Amino acid sequence: MPAAGQSRNIILTGAPLKRIEEPFTQISGIRELPGNKAVVADRGEQKLMMVNFGTGAVTPISRKGGGPGEYQFPASVFPGPGNETWIGDPLAGKVHVVSPDGKIPTALLPPASENGIGLSMPRGVDAAARLYFQGMPRPDAGSGAMDSVSIIRWDPKAKRVDTLGKVPSGMTVNTSGSSGNSMRVMISSKPWTAAPAWGALPDGRVAVVQPAPYRVDVIGANKMVTRGPAQPYTPIKVTAAERTAYREAQKNSSGFSISRSVGGPGGGGTSISTARPPASAQEIPDSDFPATMPPFSGQNSVQVSPEGEIWVLRTRPASDKAPKYDIFNSAGQLIGKATLKPNSSVVGFGSGVVYVARQDPEDDLRYLEVYSRKLEG
Repeated sequence: MPAAGQSRNIILTGAPLKRIEEPFTQISGIRELPGNKAVVADRGEQKLMMVNFGTGAVTPISRKGGGPGEYQFPASVFPGPGNETWIGDPLAGKVHVVSPDGKIPTALLPPASENGIGLSMPRGVDAAARLYFQGMPRPDAGSGAMDSVSIIRWDPKAKRVDTLGKVPSGMTVNTSGSSGNSMRVMISSKPWTAAPAWGALPDGRVAVVQPAPYRVDVIGANKMVTRGPAQPYTPIKVTAAERTAYREAQKNSSGFSISRSVGGPGGGGTSISTARPPASAQEIPDSDFPATMPPFSGQNSVQVSPEGEIWVLRTRPASDKAPKYDIFNSAGQLIGKATLKPNSSVVGFGSGVVYVARQDPEDDLRYLEVYSRKLEG
């Protein structure tokens, strides 16, 4: 890992080391395994697969369902102890445990967060096999904005839950009905929201990437925050071209939305929808867009490597087709940059490699590629 003051430029635009020919719809995570294999979650297809880079084979892991050893919505993928893989499933309210042979023998049942909503989609794991979650935001009844959310760490072995800190959610809320008539709360975010994003470091600290000023802060073991140096950033103006590109990207994406019912029979509850947004939701009004972009946007823009490097996907104008990542060390110092092919994104890391999902513009499908993280330009 380069020391402070040293910089490397990783170019991931050439031929990959490996490639899986079978396409995916939307890769939400990957876990490297011995034997040239990996567990891959496809959020778009709502499937789990075992891929073999030696043979190119893609084999289903279990199936979608509500029975033992089945899953409902594989939303996040992280390494568990040994060669286990942990799969966050917000629909099932579980973290599935996938064994190295591609079975799901058991699941972890995370506790509820501070507002009673179950933690089910990890955002990170550390070397001590502790899972990290983001708490559910609470609506501000006056403004419709969401307040701060907690960064929560759960140790399944010790059965201990810690709140490490809070960050602004960057979300807004729409309500319908009344508390006496099962009020429905829909949580969403606007395009290019300037809100912090974070990731768990292997040693148990948490890296929080701040948009203004652009820097990486680190929450330490004692919950004290160390601020990294501010990075220069020239805001990118949002024009009609950027708005059009954003809307097109939304049409080709899939994910899930969260709603919560408050009051009414049974006291309400939380539901998660995984359907693609309707056409009306994709027709985002110009007024929802900011005048300029933040340096990054969205929780998925931040990923952490096994060595503790923090990769941050930068925003860019519509005319710039090459995705770029800033690379910080675990002290919050900028140590390098990575450039990808157009329509590509980082979906995970392995031993000395980075896993990239490249979208084919002709069929909108994603193809899994593997590159060395030592490709200096």
